[in-house]
Amino acid sequence: MNTDPPDAEHVSADALADERERRADERERLADERERQADERERRLAAWEARLDTQARAQSRPITSHRQRSYEAIERARAQVESSLERLDRNAAALRRADARDEREQRIVDGEAADTRQRQAGEGPAQQDAREGGA
Repeated sequence: MNTDPPDAEHVSADALADERERRADERERLADERERQADERERRLAAWEARLDTQARAQSRPITSHRQRSYEAIERARAQVESSLERLDRNAAALRRADARDEREQRIVDGEAADTRQRQAGEGPAQQDAREGGA
């Protein structure tokens, strides 16, 4: 295992990357919550419109045409599709951040393994045996 102090540049870069990732995760969480609230408002709006139509029919009042309601429903559906695309983009970004984190961690492991191999290559056979508890 590498007993050398971590390279300050790598520690700093990793800390910055971790902070950026934490902030991105928080933005994603907030966006998901806003989207959930918008979906709930849309559901309540659709139910409210249906109740108004039922009341208007019962009172023989004119109601918004089926065609107009259809146009409104199409616009709401488009908004939901856009929202879904944004969610997909956020999920893809989260996966890219996870990939980057994995690559950073693998570079650290590879660097420590290389340091260990280099240190072992510099040791003689007697030092390696002593370290391993051998002869």
